[in-house]
Amino acid sequence: MAPPTSVLSRTMQSISLVKIREIEKQREQYEARKQEVLASVDSCGNDMHKSIACLFRGIEELNPEAMKEPQVKNIRFWLQQSRHDGSVPEAMLQSSEKMLREKLEVRSRRLALAHLYSRLMTEWMESASRSPIGIDNKAAALPSSDDESFDTAKRQKERLQDLCDKFERMVFEPLETDELEIDLYLRDLFEGDNAGKALEELRKTIGRAGENLVKVTAPFNETKLNQCISGLMVEDLLSDEKQALLRSLLENRAVLREMVDVLNMRFAEFENWGWQAGEQGIPVLPRQQLNGKYRIWMDEDVLQAIFIHYVGMQCCVDLKEALCEFVSRSESEYVWNWQTKPKISEADEFRRRYYLGCKTQETKSVVKERNLDFINDFFLSQLPASFDAFNAGMYINDGALDENQEINMSSSDKEVVNVKQKLLRTLASEVILQRSLNDEVALLQSDLRWYATGLSHTTIFAVMRFFGIPETIITFFRKVLRAPLNMNASSDNPSSSSGPRVRQRGVPMAHAPEKLIGELILFVMDLVVNRETGMLLYRLHDDLFLCGEPARCASAWKAMTVFARVMGVDFNMHKTGSVYLTDHEKSPDPEIADTLPKGVVRIGHLILDPTCGDWIVDQEHVNDHVVQLKKQLAACTSVLDWVRTWNSCMSRFFSHTFGEPAFCFGTRHVDSILETYQHIQTTLFGSEQAHQGNVVDHLKGKIRERLGVQDIPDAFFYLPENLGGLGLRNPFIPLLVIREDLGKDGVAPINLMENCIKEEKEIYEKAKKAFYELTVEQRLARLRQLTRDEIAYVNAKKTICEEGKAEDGSNTFFSFEEHMRWCENTSRILAGTYRKLLSLPRPTEPKLDDDVKSAIFLLGNNLHHESAKAKEAKWVLQMYADELRTEYGGMRLVEEKYLPLGVLAMLRRNAVRWNMIL
Repeated sequence: MAPPTSVLSRTMQSISLVKIREIEKQREQYEARKQEVLASVDSCGNDMHKSIACLFRGIEELNPEAMKEPQVKNIRFWLQQSRHDGSVPEAMLQSSEKMLREKLEVRSRRLALAHLYSRLMTEWMESASRSPIGIDNKAAALPSSDDESFDTAKRQKERLQDLCDKFERMVFEPLETDELEIDLYLRDLFEGDNAGKALEELRKTIGRAGENLVKVTAPFNETKLNQCISGLMVEDLLSDEKQALLRSLLENRAVLREMVDVLNMRFAEFENWGWQAGEQGIPVLPRQQLNGKYRIWMDEDVLQAIFIHYVGMQCCVDLKEALCEFVSRSESEYVWNWQTKPKISEADEFRRRYYLGCKTQETKSVVKERNLDFINDFFLSQLPASFDAFNAGMYINDGALDENQEINMSSSDKEVVNVKQKLLRTLASEVILQRSLNDEVALLQSDLRWYATGLSHTTIFAVMRFFGIPETIITFFRKVLRAPLNMNASSDNPSSSSGPRVRQRGVPMAHAPEKLIGELILFVMDLVVNRETGMLLYRLHDDLFLCGEPARCASAWKAMTVFARVMGVDFNMHKTGSVYLTDHEKSPDPEIADTLPKGVVRIGHLILDPTCGDWIVDQEHVNDHVVQLKKQLAACTSVLDWVRTWNSCMSRFFSHTFGEPAFCFGTRHVDSILETYQHIQTTLFGSEQAHQGNVVDHLKGKIRERLGVQDIPDAFFYLPENLGGLGLRNPFIPLLVIREDLGKDGVAPINLMENCIKEEKEIYEKAKKAFYELTVEQRLARLRQLTRDEIAYVNAKKTICEEGKAEDGSNTFFSFEEHMRWCENTSRILAGTYRKLLSLPRPTEPKLDDDVKSAIFLLGNNLHHESAKAKEAKWVLQMYADELRTEYGGMRLVEEKYLPLGVLAMLRRNAVRWNMIL
């Protein structure tokens, strides 16, 4: 964890220490005064009336909140009655005395937990200030008490250096591709007059947008600057020090106005822009992402980063708008094929209308639903739709939110972030659908090796020029890409330092230009696959997925291979694989199987079983991460640090890599995750008994060992921080909340498809019965209604009746197989089933008491809020509600004024990173 100087302001630390001392002072004063009250009560002897009166006065002084409770206020009435009325039982007075004594203890318990909280905060600040290790160090901060840890750190350091060396070898040597070949390859995609016209319109749109961008005289104002700064911080582009600087700048309007003036001055000289990096160039360093992976990042000047971000983001927005409009226009059908299944022929459509007596096309169909999801969620998903639409590290951090993002994200932002989960559900649903309808399906996965880092500059500018990006913009990005990089800081060998060198290949990771350039080039791959096979290529940047008929997947893979050769990119064969599933009576086509790439299909910790077609948790993969998590937890030097690490790894990393439960996975998926979490706790804490070896017992032991505090309630660990708990995340609760909905009859994936086909069969039989009830004259009349003239009628009559017994219209009804042949284009029922497979289960939560609802409301969590954290808060509060009322006087463990909420908020700014071995 970073030292407090990099996370907390000195002022905040000072305030926290003052608050901690005040808590200790008030606790001591309260305990001393409480003992005086109890001694006074004891001196009353057996006089129950005096004892209760004395306790009553003590509570009025020491715990005035309790006096608001009706059962406490009413005691004085029963006491007054008992002085005159002998019928008031003594047991009632004894019960009242016991209650009042308990109310005195309530405040003692709350102050004790406030004191414990302050000691935990002190422990964190002291341990962090002693630690010289920050989260951005090259090597992971692992225990070094034994040889194994030393070897691990050494191996990590060696691999990190190897990463830097490989980067250095790649980016300073140009990769020359054939610009003429690229141009001819792209032109072939737009063959024909109509396709050519569509291309010219696209070029004009992109060209106008670029020209308008550079025409603006003063694009920066405080609002735009704020958006740029927020975007840079969300993408985790800058070092912690520079992020802290930007956060402070956001609060200083005078400085912001100065920055706006400087940026507008630079923009006025747009054509003369340069890096101005001096003799030392731009430092290049390896930085760790939240998921533990390392990437090589430029540590550029803040103003330069803001300027490049603005230009890049504006170009991203313009490009996405242009390309989305391009593929959506009706005249673009000559270029982009939205008919992901073979289009129903006129003859087949005529037969369906004749036999069914209705239109073929439904308002809803699988094809329409699939296309809608593709354009809304997956097409160019890395490009923002608006300038202030941030992807929140969707790609570089596996789509996982860090703790701070989760708190501040709006629901619309979360939908963007969770596109990786939506993709996983889409692929799982497509496998079920295609296998049920066609008895076979293939799923192909691949990844481009060092895609952004290794892109050829020749390829980049050839593609940009082909699509009509103005030369002024191309010249700007050429300067951006040809940055003077200094590798000295990333090298362990000072003698190898050579000063700054101009980059000759690749684009900087996660910057707006990387999104722009990377998505533009991969749009060509989208287009190639679509043009040659009619398939939709699902992408999360350079993570590539195809799902559908095996023959078409094989053809698409061939087309992708040609694309890679022409553009000068390579597939990462370690992340490339396919699964070819068939029913038990059908064998895979050997030629297709040989064409598809070999390897496992893996998304996160889930792999697609090539035999049964289920998505299963890869336990071996999980075990590797659990071993690493155990080391990372052991490296924590305070309880609060431990809790943050646990929360980040369990609620962010594991919950995302296991896949979000959905109807396409069923209850088996949820049960396997629950079992895996049990296994993780057993591995981490050791246990063979059901109720031992859990995270709460482990933390109780840590606190007992370090601080000597015992008898801590379980609720202290799980309650949200705003209510006086540590906010420990429970990975079981979000799964248990939704399991019941997944376990209902008839909603298992196989049942959904069976019920769909059964319903289609019923519709078919109903239509068949209605058809046979028609007279010959009525059938011929229907046929005549469907034809334009007498010649068409005669021809249609021959076509329709050739399967029947006579030419008088007494033909047989078409088969159920023919009825289902075009179901993805025609079936409303199948569309509903497809949408159901994609959908998430509805939570089934405990019924909440009124005071629990009030506490949730005060937390700011709407009762209908669907985040995992909100579900956990409701569950935990209701679970411990009786204990909280009895022992702590309500849903709050610690009074808010005693909580270090400001410190905790600042603590969350630096997200926990996985310390994974490279």
